[in-house]
Amino acid sequence: MSDLDAPPSPPGRVEVAVQWQALAQGEVTREAVHAWARPWVEGEAALADFEDPLVVTALQYLHGFDLCQASGGPGVVWHGASGEGEWCHSLDAITGELTRWQEKCALYDADPQGWTQKVREQARAFIQAEEEERRRRPC
Repeated sequence: MSDLDAPPSPPGRVEVAVQWQALAQGEVTREAVHAWARPWVEGEAALADFEDPLVVTALQYLHGFDLCQASGGPGVVWHGASGEGEWCHSLDAITGELTRWQEKCALYDADPQGWTQKVREQARAFIQAEEEERRRRPC
């Protein structure tokens, strides 16, 4: 593979935040932000070695902010505005998620190991609760 064919290098928090803020402020379209994030979520670049787990999370958010759902049709979603349907995420929700992501970044920066341990514990608790719920449900 030549350098021209190589997947793009992963962005950092600054690049992610710039895209997210531009979307929240209406300076770029949802589709443009989705297309920008796509290589690191869907393509070969998704296999890149990300040093910052919060960049990965942000890219997944940016990739999904263009999701639409059918009006009155539950469970049908697609990427991009193809005419009918409603955005799954309002601009207020996108702005709120940016604020929460920035707060998580601050917590991670204060104690990366502690943050990672806490996230793992939360994931284990969620999985355990799901398994317990499944056991309680009748077949």
